[in-house]
Amino acid sequence: MKILFLPRYSNLGASSRYRIYQYLPYLKKNGMDFDVSPLLDDKYLEDKYKHRKVNKKIVFMSILKRIFTLLFKAKNYDLVFIEKEIIPYFPPVLEYYLYLKKIPFIVDYDDAIWHEYDENKNKLIRFFLKNKIKTVMKLANYVIGGSEYIIRYAMLARAKNIKKIPTVIDLNKYKCNNENKKSNSFIIGWIGSPATSKYILELNDVLEKFTNNFDSIVHLIGFDESLSSKISFKYKIIKWDEKTEVKEMCLFDVGIMPLINNNFEKGKCGLKLIQYMGCRKPVIASPIGENKLIVEHGINGFLAKNKEEWYKYLLFFYKNRSKINEFGEKGYMKVANMYSLEKAKDDLIKIIELCFRNNRKT
Repeated sequence: MKILFLPRYSNLGASSRYRIYQYLPYLKKNGMDFDVSPLLDDKYLEDKYKHRKVNKKIVFMSILKRIFTLLFKAKNYDLVFIEKEIIPYFPPVLEYYLYLKKIPFIVDYDDAIWHEYDENKNKLIRFFLKNKIKTVMKLANYVIGGSEYIIRYAMLARAKNIKKIPTVIDLNKYKCNNENKKSNSFIIGWIGSPATSKYILELNDVLEKFTNNFDSIVHLIGFDESLSSKISFKYKIIKWDEKTEVKEMCLFDVGIMPLINNNFEKGKCGLKLIQYMGCRKPVIASPIGENKLIVEHGINGFLAKNKEEWYKYLLFFYKNRSKINEFGEKGYMKVANMYSLEKAKDDLIKIIELCFRNNRKT
């Protein structure tokens, strides 16, 4: 069996790294042959994250390369695995091409990207692309979604086959040594990207009040430094690095995931919560989308409905340090049982093998 993987990004992109790249060694061990052709490379992401600009030349050349790959190379594979869509903001003509050529394909989603179309401010985009993802899901041989919100949309789209595979982590990489923490300050931690940094600003008032009243600081891993002027609380920005992210999260006393209550956010898969819990840290999160399934309120963390509750739950962990380990251990066990790569890889392998067998029968 030979598979063509079409991730949106290189390994530098978190969604592609967790939804595709981390599975590849296991597929290889299982005897699967594959090629990986990301739409956008490291240079694109570096320009976007560091300079807050999109290199249009890179995007244009990347789109041409992907069109060429689909039209002239896809037929040489037994299966095509697509992250989200073949080309963003482009009609699903290439997905139709795969369908008409009877080249089986799987699509995988970790975000409710259809809302980038059906809720877009541009009327033309709304008119022409509002049903694009429904069409892609319906054409696909299999739809994989990372959250219940995505799964419900796939059902609404009448996808042929649907499977939920949460965004998971490799627990072998999540080893904490508590001796690494040198400061006695209470560390509130967040990990994300420039694209998700805006959510932290929703807690500006809460975190300002908390860090002013108590010996505490907020560690922000991967935060957009261009937004730092808007921060009013005590903070430390830490550059994201795949080699050090776990070590940095291990210094947290509690991990947080604030969100705004919009449709796009309802599709998020709660990866940062899973990462915190993998480090045996308690969590506090907005009760939106998948967060409500990951966080067991009062057991491995808390769901904070408003600013008063955010402050209340931060204070709980600050005053009850012994509870940090108790909540953290329960969170870790949940990750081990439900959100580990060790378990998810088997589900993905079964789906790929099923698509391959079904195609051979036809």
